[in-house]
Amino acid sequence: MGVTGAAGTRNRPRVLVSAYACGPGDEPEANAGWAFAVAAATHHDVHVVTRERFRPAVERALAADPDLSRHLTVEHLELGPRLVALKRGALGVYWYYVVWQRAFARRATAMHARTPFDVVHHVTFANDWLPCGAATLEGPALVWGPVGGASALPVLRLARWLGVRGTLVEAVRVVATGVPRAVWGDRAARRAAVVVAQNADVAQRFRRAAHVLVEPNAAFAPLSTPDGAEPRGRRVAVLAARLLAWKGGRLAVTAMADPALDGWRLDVYGTGYEERALRRLAQRLGVADRVHLRGHRPRAEVLRAFASADALLFPSMHDQAGWVAAEASSLGTPVVCLPLGGPPLLAADNARVVPLDGDVPAALAAAVRGTLDRPGHPHDRWRADRLVRLVDAWYARAVRSAGDRGEHPAAGQVAPHVPGVGDDLAHEHGDG
Repeated sequence: MGVTGAAGTRNRPRVLVSAYACGPGDEPEANAGWAFAVAAATHHDVHVVTRERFRPAVERALAADPDLSRHLTVEHLELGPRLVALKRGALGVYWYYVVWQRAFARRATAMHARTPFDVVHHVTFANDWLPCGAATLEGPALVWGPVGGASALPVLRLARWLGVRGTLVEAVRVVATGVPRAVWGDRAARRAAVVVAQNADVAQRFRRAAHVLVEPNAAFAPLSTPDGAEPRGRRVAVLAARLLAWKGGRLAVTAMADPALDGWRLDVYGTGYEERALRRLAQRLGVADRVHLRGHRPRAEVLRAFASADALLFPSMHDQAGWVAAEASSLGTPVVCLPLGGPPLLAADNARVVPLDGDVPAALAAAVRGTLDRPGHPHDRWRADRLVRLVDAWYARAVRSAGDRGEHPAAGQVAPHVPGVGDDLAHEHGDG
């Protein structure tokens, strides 16, 4: 066991956070876990359990902020070296995560027995079809999320642009996640006092839970135009994603062949098994000279590309959150996307959502071309400090809900009063 920080002023409610990834840096999942933990520590004593690999970044951050370290304790939980060594390959992370959640449940039970918690919050890698160790902890009110995974993908409608491998993968995904979601996801939703969904699809799936609301896990410092960003209006679109079939790379390349995008360039950032197929498709459609596959690049370079581009072309088919949509939109770049998953929400007012009926690549091309006449505007909708007000509201609601159910979290603690917080749950989806 390793512990960083020294939370422990009992006049504050106590919160236990399960964060499979948590630490400041460029990894979206870990950065989200850290943002939620820091926000929660503003008005609560917070104890986070995360993995060992985030220790250096966490220790540096807490050492630089003594006030934060007084209210935020981070404990590192890792499985044995042999299990860590086996965590390789496409499926390795999933079985390791399942075992890690069981280990977290044991650790959480022992911690709660020593000093009770008022709230337990399951934050990162929150796939709604995998086990939630926090849901097995008796006593504290449970906040589950932001969680995602339940977004539906019309496989047959989009099979042409998924390819054979992509179509098979998606068909298997639907089957392979459906039963676990009904077992583990529904169990966590029933136990939860508050369910935070990444997007409206997920909220609809768990609509029968006690309290369901929609809020993505995007959280970062306000973005300004990076140094070196070029002026817009050069007819450049950007796609930034792992090159997997469901990310929509084939749709993006096909759209480039539409007459509406004559003279446009598509810069593709990312790597993956679809790279060869995208090169072949661009060659066959006669746009190879205008589709540039730039590979994996540093985040700073990708942000400069967003700030310089006329549009982010992001036809992803079931991204639950998709931070690139939030980052590009925050910089004022219009986001051309499909009405699936989280990108339309994360792009906010800069979303240019293309329907799935009709000629989808042509509609994408028209939307990209339209950004010249209707450019985007910068905003700070996803700044990390918004989370303070949100988590205060979630925890207050969770404690009240637990009381209504006749549960007794911790030692009868009550969430702190924060002006304007309590009943105002952003993007409320409805009570089941």
